[in-house]
Amino acid sequence: MWNVPNRMLFGWGTAEEIGTYLDEFGAETPLIVTDEGVRSAGVLDPLLDAVEASGRDYHVFDGVRPDPTDVVVHEAADAYDAADADLMLGVGGGSSIDTAKAASILATNDGHILDFEGSGNVPNPTPPTVFVPTTAGTGSEVGHWTIVKDSETSIKEEIGDVNLLADLALVDPELTASAPAPVKAATGMDVLTHAIEAYVSIRAQSGTSALARDAMEKVGSYLPRAVEYRGGDREALSKMAKASSQAGMAFNGAGLGAVHALSHQVGGAFGVPHGLANAVLLPYVMEYNLPQVPEKMVTVAAALGEDVDESKPARTEGRKAVRAVRRLSADVRIPETLAETAAEREAIPRLAEQATRDGSLTGNPRTTDADDLAGILERAFDGAFETAR
Repeated sequence: MWNVPNRMLFGWGTAEEIGTYLDEFGAETPLIVTDEGVRSAGVLDPLLDAVEASGRDYHVFDGVRPDPTDVVVHEAADAYDAADADLMLGVGGGSSIDTAKAASILATNDGHILDFEGSGNVPNPTPPTVFVPTTAGTGSEVGHWTIVKDSETSIKEEIGDVNLLADLALVDPELTASAPAPVKAATGMDVLTHAIEAYVSIRAQSGTSALARDAMEKVGSYLPRAVEYRGGDREALSKMAKASSQAGMAFNGAGLGAVHALSHQVGGAFGVPHGLANAVLLPYVMEYNLPQVPEKMVTVAAALGEDVDESKPARTEGRKAVRAVRRLSADVRIPETLAETAAEREAIPRLAEQATRDGSLTGNPRTTDADDLAGILERAFDGAFETAR
C-alpha cells in the first residue's frame, strides 16, 4: 500500500492560484492554520491576498507551536467550528501542517485526538484540506501521517490514515525564501533523513527508492546554496522544495527507521527541533545500519557526490555515505553531537526504551533493541564513530 495526495501543484508563485482550487472544492470559508512567525513574517500574504481576491471570507488560527500537543490541536479544531469553516488550509512547517491534519480529524470525528493514535483509526473522512509548506523539510503536505505530542507524557504519538491525505498539496518554493538559514539547514537535513531512511527501509519499493535517490541527489547538490540564499537563486529553493515532497512521498510508502524513532523522543522530551535532532542522529544511525545494507549505502554515497569504487567491498565504500552526510552537515553548520543541543545524557535509557515502541522503527533495516538504541544515543552525545573518521 502506497498513498499519495489526490492532487499536487508545484511551482514558483503558485500560492496565488489558491482561489481557483477553493472554487473546485466548493469552499467558502477556509480556516488557515499557521504559526505567529509565519504570519508576522508576511509569508501568508500571497495566500491571503489570493483568498481575498476570490471574494471569500477566511479565518486564521495562528496558535501552532513547535511539536504541537493535543491541546493545540483541540484549540485549532475549536477555531474551525467557531468559524463555521468548510476547508482546512494548513500553511507553514511540519508543525502547522500536522496541526491542520489532526484538527481536520476532529472536524468530522468525535473524541480526543489521541484516541486516533496508530494506523487506520480515523473512521470518517475529513473536510477538504489544502496543505502549503513554507519550509523544504518535513514533506508533511504529501503524507498521510500526523505527529501529536501528548501534553501529559511529552511523548510524540503518530496518527496515520488515508483520510489525512491532502486534497491539494500546494508547493510554492517562493514561500520558503524567508526562512532563516539555521531553519533551512535543519529542515533540509530532515529531507535527507527522510530520503535515506526510506531508501534503506525494509519496506522500500522501486518507486519509493527512485524518489528517495533523486531527493538525495538534490539535497547534496542544492542544500548549501539554499541555506545561503541571498535572493535570486530560485533554482536552489525550487530543487529543495521538490526534494522535500519527493522524500515525503518516498517515506509515505517505505516508512522510516531508527533516526526518527530516536528523534521523536529527543524532540518530545527536550524540545530539540525535529529537523535538527534528525540531522545530528543521522550519521550515527547510518553507521549502525551499514553492516546490514552496505550496497545501499554505496548508492547513498554516490548520490551525495562521493567517488565510489564498486570493485572494493561494499561495506568499505558504504562508509563514504556516513562521511558525506557529516560533511554536508558541517557545510550547513549542523552540530556534530547531541551534547550541543538541549538533550540530556541522563535520559538515554528512558529515550531508548520509548524509541522501541515508536512506529518509525519498524522500517529500520537492522534489528534493534533498547540497548542498541542507547548505544547510538551514547555515540551521538560523544561524537564517537568507529568506522567513519
